[in-house]
Amino acid sequence: MAAGQVLKEKLEFPGNTALSYSLKTVLSGDAQAFFENGTIEITTPKAPLMNWAGSEDLGLYFTLQTGEEPLKIAIEKDLVCIDGPAEERDPHAFPREISEKVC
Repeated sequence: MAAGQVLKEKLEFPGNTALSYSLKTVLSGDAQAFFENGTIEITTPKAPLMNWAGSEDLGLYFTLQTGEEPLKIAIEKDLVCIDGPAEERDPHAFPREISEKVC
């Protein structure tokens, strides 16, 4: 993501259904969120994303006005699980302090 690439994931459910999401950067403007055809798309300004990616901060947080209730968006780093089974550990996850015991 910090390299300017679009991050995409797809979660498949029984019954041949899926939920997809993507995270894209824009050069300027405000964070936005869209939902269409089972896909959530989040766009975020590049500068705050780059600052966050190179920092120790866990996440980026935005609040978007929708209608009645604001939409709160959290983009958080995937931290390595330190107390789960070995097969559930992601080798690409961000390291965390050994003293933390939450996955």
